[in-house]
Amino acid sequence: MTGRNLILQRVVGALYILAGIGKFFPQLESVEGRLDDASEANDGTVISGPVDWLDRHPTGVMWFVAAAMVAAGLALLWNRRGFVIAALYGQLLMLVLFVVILVSSVPEILVMDAAFFAAAIYLLYRYHASPGARTATPAGPTPEGR
Repeated sequence: MTGRNLILQRVVGALYILAGIGKFFPQLESVEGRLDDASEANDGTVISGPVDWLDRHPTGVMWFVAAAMVAAGLALLWNRRGFVIAALYGQLLMLVLFVVILVSSVPEILVMDAAFFAAAIYLLYRYHASPGARTATPAGPTPEGR
């Protein structure tokens, strides 16, 4: 990972940690309020059932999302290839779910999550394009050497 890419990875990791911690402070972001708004905005849609279920369990959602964001942030800061790749894919999935659930009630989520989505895609591209991503050649004699 080059210096600029590592800086981006660490900035994104720190932001995930801050966002995860922020879930515990309703003054910064009320998970319960967001879920109430999402439930109301998605009423009668295909996703209304799952969104209503999430709305009935705001504390569990808050803990799950906070833990996932902090864990992903720590993985990005720790910089171990397997953990970073898993964290980035997990965050892509979470960002897509955030947008699907919240876009009706908070359209501006597209801007913020698009930036994180783009950063994750870019970092995954860099990880998969780096030399460590190539598969190793099998051990043992080659067909030509037999």
